[in-house]
Amino acid sequence: MAEFNPRDKSRASAGKTRSLVRKHTAPPSASDDGSLRWQWLTIQLLESPAFTSLSANASRAFFRIIIEHTAHAALANGRLVVTHPQFVSYGVTGEYVADALDELAYKGLIKVRRGRAGNGVAHPNRFTLTFVGDHEGAPPTNDWRLCTAERCRKWSEVDRKLAADKRGRVGRKKKTPLRDPEIPPLRDPEIRPAS
Repeated sequence: MAEFNPRDKSRASAGKTRSLVRKHTAPPSASDDGSLRWQWLTIQLLESPAFTSLSANASRAFFRIIIEHTAHAALANGRLVVTHPQFVSYGVTGEYVADALDELAYKGLIKVRRGRAGNGVAHPNRFTLTFVGDHEGAPPTNDWRLCTAERCRKWSEVDRKLAADKRGRVGRKKKTPLRDPEIPPLRDPEIRPAS
């Protein structure tokens, strides 16, 4: 039977190991020039059905908005502007940017205040991340917690198509295809001239 030795180094080394682990897994400290920026993502968010069911484009769009948030020192949430070319350059497929943003808003990860076109002046969309407080000091709304697995399934099966149809109707004039003219032809193709 081994006796306990109060000078045993194994107990002290475990404490040193733990402190080294904590030191190297702690949030990064500010660098000399202040360029090191970071954002916390909680385990609850990362394991939520809202996050785990994201499409690839929605996931890229989500992280692009987080990059914009950290670029503003985490002080402009609610006034974040990310343009379509910025989403595309980050890897979101160009034709699916609107679909990705609709998915993020549906699942409660972001809120979107839609912009509008003006007389030569564009008013861009403004984004709010719901898992952090906003620029006015309000606490996070954590709307993503309301998104259940059933609701995520409903998005992929039904609501994605409805959102795309709604986007297609808002403020856009339907273009007629070239092969289906609005003006009927002058003569009926069924009637052949007598020869």
